[in-house]
Amino acid sequence: MSRIYIASSWKNEMVCRVMADLLRNEGHEVDCFCDPSSGRYVFHWTELVQRQEDLAKYDAIEFLADPRTQRAFAEDRSWLDWADTVLLMLPCGRSAHLEAGYGKGCGKRLFIYGDFLKGEFDVMYGFAAGLFREMDIDLLCNALREEPTASNTSYTQSGGNA
Repeated sequence: MSRIYIASSWKNEMVCRVMADLLRNEGHEVDCFCDPSSGRYVFHWTELVQRQEDLAKYDAIEFLADPRTQRAFAEDRSWLDWADTVLLMLPCGRSAHLEAGYGKGCGKRLFIYGDFLKGEFDVMYGFAAGLFREMDIDLLCNALREEPTASNTSYTQSGGNA
């Protein structure tokens, strides 16, 4: 079975936790950024500021200079290095996409799952071993059970309507 890193957004916290539980029940080891049950350090912006609007006071350099964000980066990177598979759960932002790209660049399998909205796409999604709509959870689970091989590490289309 796979060691899966879930990359997504805090806006998807509950869906990510449900997915992590489902995948663990399938026999996979799973790291979920918002679940401290594995002993991981879970970072949330509320450690830095009280109100989300206050994040506008930081630029990327200032944000990454804070010891808490450095710790969060190191934690996420160690879990990415541990994983053999990255599951990018849509919708998500830049951070999750960077995690997915890092994982793929390190030779890990990449699957993308979620609601693929019309007009929102990227040709770089072609790096994924599979794209799966929300209704295709069974197809995703089947793909995750497969051992990585040269024949299943390139783009495949899942079921559902185009």
